[in-house]
Formats: sequence, structure tokens, C-alpha cells
Amino acid sequence: MLKKFKSFYNKENQDFSKGYVDPYEFHQTFYFVMKAFKVAELDSKHKPSLWSQNAVIFATGLLAAILSFASFIHGVDIFDIPLITEAGTYTIVLTYELLIQTCTRNDLPQYHNFLRAMKTDFHYICTVGEKYRVPYFEEQLKTWKICIFACIFTASIAIGMVIFAFLSLFYFLATTKPEDEGSRPLLFPFWLPDVDFGKSPVYEMAFIFSNTCAILYAYNYIFMIQTQIVWIRQITSKVDIVVWSIQDLLVDILPATNEQEDLLYSQLIDTRMRDIVRHHQSMYSLMEDYAIVYKKLLMFEQKCCGPVVCLTAYCIAEKFDEGEFQAILLLLCVATIVLHFIPSYMCTYLAFKVSSVCDACWSTPFWNAGPVIRPYMVLIMQRSLRPLPLQAPGFEDISIETFSKASNLKHWTISVRENG
Repeated sequence: MLKKFKSFYNKENQDFSKGYVDPYEFHQTFYFVMKAFKVAELDSKHKPSLWSQNAVIFATGLLAAILSFASFIHGVDIFDIPLITEAGTYTIVLTYELLIQTCTRNDLPQYHNFLRAMKTDFHYICTVGEKYRVPYFEEQLKTWKICIFACIFTASIAIGMVIFAFLSLFYFLATTKPEDEGSRPLLFPFWLPDVDFGKSPVYEMAFIFSNTCAILYAYNYIFMIQTQIVWIRQITSKVDIVVWSIQDLLVDILPATNEQEDLLYSQLIDTRMRDIVRHHQSMYSLMEDYAIVYKKLLMFEQKCCGPVVCLTAYCIAEKFDEGEFQAILLLLCVATIVLHFIPSYMCTYLAFKVSSVCDACWSTPFWNAGPVIRPYMVLIMQRSLRPLPLQAPGFEDISIETFSKASNLKHWTISVRENG
């Protein structure tokens, strides 16, 4: 089994050194989820049907968010700090699920543009850009491996939460006598007026529903994080094509000794420069589509991941003081940190790759080509130094630096609680 997974992970049985490579077959887990979420039908201009899995995910997430928010309001009313923090955490997390589903439905054209761009780039590498095939598919293989890791990690968190929910129930049943006070544990802290979620059959329904919500949330998040990884990595692969083309721009170009050579070199440079500009514009179009879809999600993460980590850490500490270990919230805390780190790192890497186009232009021996390419080079360099289109008033840049600042805030908040 391990050997089969290793072969699957490294794509050992597939040869990418010749022939056409279908991007959807290469990134098969990514494309499978894209089809499942109804965003891979390029010929369709209609939004996903309301009678689909997307509607089920949205409806279950909405109901769970309402029940968690009701529990949060109840906690505020009775001033139960652990309940407030736990219910508030799940309310934020479940609201994020609804935001993901909303973006999926409203930004369908951008997903289609992304899939078409993938198809175009793979076709270019397998035909005109054949000489870049090896380094290009080395980067694509890294993208594939990152996606597999993200899928396994996200699924493991949800499965772990469900397992701990069952273990908590079994422990409660094994250690609690009928005359003891307390109610059977739930994965989410649901509450409604005049409803006892600890009694049958309400408890059984709520238990199954909360576990189902956790699995569906992970499934929804796998779609989001995997698409984000492939999208950013596709933009950086596009940057690589631009950089490689710039590096080859003046290959076999020498100072002209007569008019015929000058005309020949000028035509060759114009042809190559036209391809570079086309790829560069395509790269920015892909980046702008990415920003339309993911800017809202990234801004939500920036503002809400810190509170989620702080609230979960506080609730874990409070419950631990009462002799209860909250393994489910610990899993949620770790998942929030890791899954917030991935887009922060990816956006930092994207900004670095985009600015590398400027370095490639500067390293080109443009003095051999005369003044014909200098205006184009200046324009490309100027645009490559512009910030990513992932900014909004009141928000910081999406980067490792911002993630580090948020981590310091979380550490400070936890320290205050421990010392207070």
C-alpha cells in the first residue's frame, strides 16, 4: 500500500518527457473536486444548480452557524466564558464556509478563465515551448505534491475531530452514572430555547448532524485550498515562462554589421518580444482573476484566524483547568495555524516570483539589441515592481510577515491569559 501511494505521489508511472500532457489528468485530484463543485464545465455560463452538493454544503453550514451563534448569544446572556469562546470560534469558522460557497457561486467566470489558462500553458509547453518542458513539469510535480499534502492534512483534521467526538461520547457513557449531572458531548455547542440537546432523540440527530458538518466542511475546504494552491503555482509557472523567454530573448543576437542583419535581428527580436508580452499579460490576467475570487477569503482569514486561534487556546486552557482536555479544539487550533500559513507563504512566494521578472530583464544584454526593446523592457520592469492586487483599505499585505505579526499577537494574548 505504501509503495502504491509513493508511486501515486511521485507520478512514477507517468512519462511527461514527450507528447501532450493534459493538465486535468496531471492534476487529477484538483480537477475531480472542481468537477464535483460544478465549476469545471467551461461551456456552461450558468451558476451551479441550487439542487447540487454545493447547496447541501451551504444549507448544512448555514444551519450549523445559526445554532452555534445561538449558543454564543446564550453564553453571553448567562456570562459563560468557555461557552462564549467555543461557540464564537465555531461561528467564525462556519461563516467562512458560507463565504467560500458564495465565492464559488458568484465568481464562476474566473474559475473558467483559470482552467482555460492551464490548458493553454500546458499546450504551449508541449509544443512551441518544448525546450522548457523539463523544468516546467518539475514545478508542476511540486504543485501536485503540495496539493496531496493539503488534502491529506485537511481530511485528517476532520476525521480526527469526528473520532474524538465518538471517543468523548464513549468516555462519557463509560464514566457517567444515570444520577450524575451533565449532558452527552457534541462536536459543536448547539443551543436553542426550550430544546435540550442532551436528550434523545434530539441528541442523536444533533450528533450525526455535527459530525456530518465537520466532514462537509473539510470537503469544502479541500476544494478551496487545493484550487488556491494550483492557481498560485500556475501563476508562478507563468512567471517562469516569462523569465525563461526573457533569458532567451537575445540568444544568437549580435551587433548588426549591415542593414540585412539589422532587419533580420529586429524581426527575430520583435517575434520573441511579442510572445513575452503576451505571456506577461496572460500572467497578470490570471493574477487578477485569482484576486477577484480569493481576496475576500484572504482578508477574512487575516482578520479572523487570529481570534479563532486565541479563542480556541483560551477555551482549551479554561477546560483544562476544569479537568477536561479539549482535543477537538486543539485540532481546530493547529489546523487554523497551518492552513493560514499556507496561503501566507504562497502569496509571499508569488510576490517574489513576480519581481524576479524585473531581475531577468536587467540581466539581459539589451545593449546588443539597440533601442528597439528598451521601452518594452522598462514597461515590463515597472509593472513587475507593482504590489500584488491583493490589497484593500484597512488590511495588511498577505505575506509571511503579516502571519508572523498575527502569531506574535496570539502568543501575547495567550500569555496574558496565563499570567492573568
